[in-house]
Amino acid sequence: MNSFPFILWTGFGVVGLVLFLKFRISTIESNLLDKSEARHVSIEFIKEFVGIDVDEWDVYSVYWYDHETVNKLHHLGLLNKNRRILHEMGLVESWRVRFVHQHQSFVIGVNAKREVTFFYADVRKTSLPKKDDLISQEGLKQKLTCSQAGLWNKTKITGSGSKEEDFREVQTYWYLAEEEDVRLKVTVEVHSGVITYVGTDTEILTDQMNQVIRDEQVESTFGISGMVASAAAMVMAILVLVLMDVHTQLILSLTLGLAVVFVQSLTIKEDAQLTIVNAYDARMSVHTVRLLGILSTLLAGLLTGFVVFICSLAGGALANELGWKLLDRVSGQFFIGISAGFISLGITSLVFYLLERTNRLRISPELSNRSMFLSGFTLRQGLNMSLQSSIGEEVIYRLLMISFIYWLSGSIMLSIVISSLLWAIMHQVTGYDPRWIRWVHLFVFGCFLGFLYINYGFVCVLVTHFIHNLVLVCMPLWQFKLQRYVHTKKSQHTSL
Repeated sequence: MNSFPFILWTGFGVVGLVLFLKFRISTIESNLLDKSEARHVSIEFIKEFVGIDVDEWDVYSVYWYDHETVNKLHHLGLLNKNRRILHEMGLVESWRVRFVHQHQSFVIGVNAKREVTFFYADVRKTSLPKKDDLISQEGLKQKLTCSQAGLWNKTKITGSGSKEEDFREVQTYWYLAEEEDVRLKVTVEVHSGVITYVGTDTEILTDQMNQVIRDEQVESTFGISGMVASAAAMVMAILVLVLMDVHTQLILSLTLGLAVVFVQSLTIKEDAQLTIVNAYDARMSVHTVRLLGILSTLLAGLLTGFVVFICSLAGGALANELGWKLLDRVSGQFFIGISAGFISLGITSLVFYLLERTNRLRISPELSNRSMFLSGFTLRQGLNMSLQSSIGEEVIYRLLMISFIYWLSGSIMLSIVISSLLWAIMHQVTGYDPRWIRWVHLFVFGCFLGFLYINYGFVCVLVTHFIHNLVLVCMPLWQFKLQRYVHTKKSQHTSL
């Protein structure tokens, strides 16, 4: 690379990094309970209200939040107003903890206030112990109340009922918690003095819900359109390979396909644990459920890798037919890609900052996603998400789609615009209000990626997309680890 372009791209990259660090989307401090503390609360709850000691059982934990309620509140403009309520009611920053032993299972939800907000005994009810002293509805509320600011202190008794099932007396208690714009209906089932179920039903108190639902349907429709475009790209790739006399780059395509399979396999452990917590059934062994989780992860990686392999074969072949040198000066492409990634991050942060300051855009601080990182999200998962999305999307929407549209139309501008439009609308834009601003941003970013692809090559655009995604995905984790490190050092200094 000549000295002037090198200096120019370096300068742009530094400016982009400075802008990103200064104007990036703000995050909020997490109130998430430590994982070990959540497990301890769960063990004590089961011991007291079920009469079984699960301390030696296999235990699996994942972060949980009510994604649907958070997104609806955001698009109603009510998220900031109700954030404290969401934490206190356990709708965000909560844990799901599952205990498994000999085809028996308990799954429990613990909020940031150390309160149980969900519980399900996945066992035969006849195998549960019986308690002679049936706890009253008011007494149960008092026992479950751990904080004056928590869920159970907010609840009011709304009714109860009883029935007989499997020769056991079943009591059902109903409670209602309501504050600000959120109403929570809580149901508790007690079988012969043993709690077997605690569940909640969330309602947002607003008359604007129809508009939110319509907006979600529009987003879903656009997302389906983008997925249809991806499927069409696969068909397009197969037709190119079958009907055209083109020379393929087998090594490049194999490398990209295997890279997708490899990064997918990095998160097998986390995916298996998620499967066990969310999909375990006491009629199956935990090994079977874990195996299903592992197989589903590997199958998803193989399918995605196969799509990448086929589409890159066709896209690379078309690019060669058009005389585009996609792999020339790879080291230079890497450098420009890194700089371009920081440029895109910096400009995006600045524009979104100005739009927020002028009340033209509301961006959810993604408190739920940030907490997901804090609750055990690993760098392997960040690498997986960033590489899979960058490789898959760049192969389909830049390498294949731009090459194919240009081969048909002869217009660089048209091929970049159409591919960027399809790429933009296939994204979920739930965290942005109004949604169309985020789609416009993705369209512009797609055009920038198309420009890089045409002028510098495929490696450049792949690196740009990867850097952009990796920083956004892993930044909350880096921030949290830094905050933990500073807090630990301060605590050590204070103790001395």
